[in-house]
Amino acid sequence: MVFVTAAIIISVFSRNPCLSLFVFSSSLVFLLSINIPVKVILIRLITPLTIAGTIFFIQLFFYGETPLVKIDLWIVHLAGYKEGLTRGLLIMGKVIATVSLIIFLSMTTPVNKLFLAARWFKVPVTWIEVAMLSYRYIFVLLEDVITVRDAQKVRLGYNGLARSLRSLGDLTGIAVIKSYDRSVAAYEAMMLRGYDGNIRNIPRGKNFGIKDLAAVIVFLIFLGSLLVFNTSTH
Repeated sequence: MVFVTAAIIISVFSRNPCLSLFVFSSSLVFLLSINIPVKVILIRLITPLTIAGTIFFIQLFFYGETPLVKIDLWIVHLAGYKEGLTRGLLIMGKVIATVSLIIFLSMTTPVNKLFLAARWFKVPVTWIEVAMLSYRYIFVLLEDVITVRDAQKVRLGYNGLARSLRSLGDLTGIAVIKSYDRSVAAYEAMMLRGYDGNIRNIPRGKNFGIKDLAAVIVFLIFLGSLLVFNTSTH
């Protein structure tokens, strides 16, 4: 968690697109080295890459003063600027680098380990409890939503634009109602089991071991290389 946070901070405040590219490629190498399928990585990157591409397009054609390229399509006249290209590459690189680091953390560290780490870092227990319950009921509610959506599809609920919008609205309302019902049921179940504001079975983090120390050394070397790379390019 400390490594990813530090790497994100370095990437966000860097003014060099090459550093972001280095972070992104390093994250991919890490993920491939632990046998994460390429398809899974690409699925996780589709949305952020789409957002990054949109940001790059906006910066390229709407920021700057030095014309670099012109596009004339009937009534559409666009001019790409040199300053926008540099700024767009920088912002897009930051988005891709930070997202790749988050993917690296989520792919290499189970959620229960993150909760243990949060407990080790003395994060308030109440925050950890809320995070645990939220994570648990995300998947419960997702199953409910999938069940309702499948039932709507069987009844041709998404046949046509008007019916699709109506079904989507019904699905949203049902999701809100079910989330409220689940929260009430969870609260009543916890109160019946003597809940007094603290979940007693939250485990405590373990002490550092040899593998943890080795990981710290590797991550420190990587962060040091980022700082050196960032300094040398200014």
